[in-house]
Amino acid sequence: MLFNQRSCVRLILFVVGWPPMVPAKAGTITKLGGRVWRELDKAILISATRQIRDFEKYRKDVQDENARRKRRSLDQPPLLEVVRPSRWNESPAFNPYLVRKRRASIAHAITEKLKSGTYVPQRPASFSVPKPSGGERRVNTYSIADEVISKRLYQSLMGKNAAKLSAHSFAYRNDRTPHDAISYIYNDMKNEHRLFIAEFDFSKFFDLISHEYIWQTFSHLGIISSPLERSLIRTFLAHPPSSANEAGNEKNEEVGLPQGTSISLFLANVAATPIDRSLERLGVGFSRYADDTLIWSDSYEKICTASRILQEAAHEIGSPINFEKSPGIRILSKPEARSSEIEETKSVNYLGHTLGLNSVRMRETAVDRIKKRVQTLIYTNLLMEPLRDNQNMNAITSNDRDYVTYVWQLRRYLYGPLSENDVRRFQHGGIPAMSFQGVMSFFPLVDHDKDLVELDVWIATQTWLALKRRQRLLAKRVTRVPRTWGLSRSKLIRLKVVSGTTGEEIDLRLPSLRRIAGVIRMAVDTHGLASVSDGSDLYLYESD
Repeated sequence: MLFNQRSCVRLILFVVGWPPMVPAKAGTITKLGGRVWRELDKAILISATRQIRDFEKYRKDVQDENARRKRRSLDQPPLLEVVRPSRWNESPAFNPYLVRKRRASIAHAITEKLKSGTYVPQRPASFSVPKPSGGERRVNTYSIADEVISKRLYQSLMGKNAAKLSAHSFAYRNDRTPHDAISYIYNDMKNEHRLFIAEFDFSKFFDLISHEYIWQTFSHLGIISSPLERSLIRTFLAHPPSSANEAGNEKNEEVGLPQGTSISLFLANVAATPIDRSLERLGVGFSRYADDTLIWSDSYEKICTASRILQEAAHEIGSPINFEKSPGIRILSKPEARSSEIEETKSVNYLGHTLGLNSVRMRETAVDRIKKRVQTLIYTNLLMEPLRDNQNMNAITSNDRDYVTYVWQLRRYLYGPLSENDVRRFQHGGIPAMSFQGVMSFFPLVDHDKDLVELDVWIATQTWLALKRRQRLLAKRVTRVPRTWGLSRSKLIRLKVVSGTTGEEIDLRLPSLRRIAGVIRMAVDTHGLASVSDGSDLYLYESD
């Protein structure tokens, strides 16, 4: 799912822009495009401030972790480094501190260029990020001011044209989320005994989509747009990304969307809309998230027709089907069903979930990432310094300060800002309208409690084993035996202690994925999917 990983990376970047423009008549643009530059300095301020806030939070988290490491260690421990984004060094336009300071002059200059039809975005910064499946991917990010323009262009076009997009298209929309896609798929499938499933991914969708096809689709769908908006789209489409030039490659300027900018999200949805319309007319069930399409039907004839529609559309768009990553047509059946006449599966992976005919589960890669994060918290807090024979024994009080820190960090990872008392109170009482955080907010529809119970048991067991190992490593040096040592696993799960300093209770009960998942499901039943994460970060848990 190449496109999904790019969108994942886009979500964790700080935004921005690049090159040439086909000027429209200045007078026409002034009449129809005022909303693009209205209060531009305020929008630039908001965008720059958001990036500064994110960076400052990241820096504080690093400093806090380093302080904890120094407290635990007798000498200099391995410390984390605060890394400034490399793009800040490429141009002042990428540095949010400088942009915030100069926002008035930046806004004035861009406004004049927009009015005269001479606006040209700056060249995007380009860098590499690792792929979960191995290798690296080049990613572009646009200057702060250029991304503000791109985002306003996207919002304007979506506001005028949302009704022209399919209800089965769930990517990059204010009225749809990945959770809506999962909910729709599950509810459409759950009463079936078996279905024909077709799964197809386009190959390098962003890189290969034809500009000519985009403009033909604009005309065919009757996309509403002003002269300025069409001119700006041409501008963002006009130049190759910096990664192509840096690699010394010639890029066909008639193909490819500018990755890393908001307007490309609208163009991707427009390009795929004719496929949606064809599938709707065919009468099959389907869900599309950008180029990631899942189709189902109880008719083998229809599923074959749907497959042909996708392959014909891929040729028109200019982006071929990636058959290596596309399972194609299979039968989706219940676990207890007998073998079928064609290739069979009991589940399909889609948007970070594993879907069966009667279940919604976290994808195995998501479970693996949760385990890896928990193991990191255990090692950093409980084992790193003892294994280096460098533990500061002053931190080993009767309550073991390092263990307290571990439980608090684990709870924040699983629950967000909620305490154990909050979660248990919500289990037995009304849940207010609120936004849930923590890892399970990405999976509000998961209903396979057996998996969650197994993961809770795994976390408790790993914690208990780490404490036993910590005790073996430190027992000869300790002067006060911590209350956490020598407990059974069941007692450790329910542990509460009293602070020797303040006399107040310290809640060290281990957090539970099953518990918070149940609370989030109740919140969704009460307040809808808006009460949880919009699901964009699901791609942090994808592996393809």
